[in-house]
Amino acid sequence: MQLLYMHLSMKKVRQPPRDRRGELREAAAFAAAECAGSFVRLAARRVGAFLENRLTPTGLTPAQFSLMAHMAASQDDSLGALAKRTGLDPSTLTRNLQVLARQGLVEIAIQGDSRRKLAWLTEIGVRRLAFALPVWREAHAEISALIDVGLTRSLAESTAILEIGA
Repeated sequence: MQLLYMHLSMKKVRQPPRDRRGELREAAAFAAAECAGSFVRLAARRVGAFLENRLTPTGLTPAQFSLMAHMAASQDDSLGALAKRTGLDPSTLTRNLQVLARQGLVEIAIQGDSRRKLAWLTEIGVRRLAFALPVWREAHAEISALIDVGLTRSLAESTAILEIGA
């Protein structure tokens, strides 16, 4: 009975008709060669891996370093403002902050009527960021010698128009 079941569950994979495979391959090759999303993800992976490697001694990932730098650079401690500055949706931001909070690097609090959440660096977080900044500066100088980092800022700024709901 088991053999019969396996045979019945093994369906033959349908292939597109032979005459359309060439068209599909050509269209897919064009999409692979021209897709802005693919290029952005590839560049982000490369830059992220480079920074991940350089920031290893700090115990921070590039995302954690960036988030903490944004927190330290602003006087507005609200999660809404932080989400806007970092381009993170509120649930992703909250998850990332909770990881930092478990490490004792940030504190999260609810202000007043629980509609406004705040987050700030703890003393340990301030010290960790202060330790990481020179490491990041060195990595930034190294990557700046290899690529035009101004292009990344320009890309981020020019793609703001693509934000959903903007």
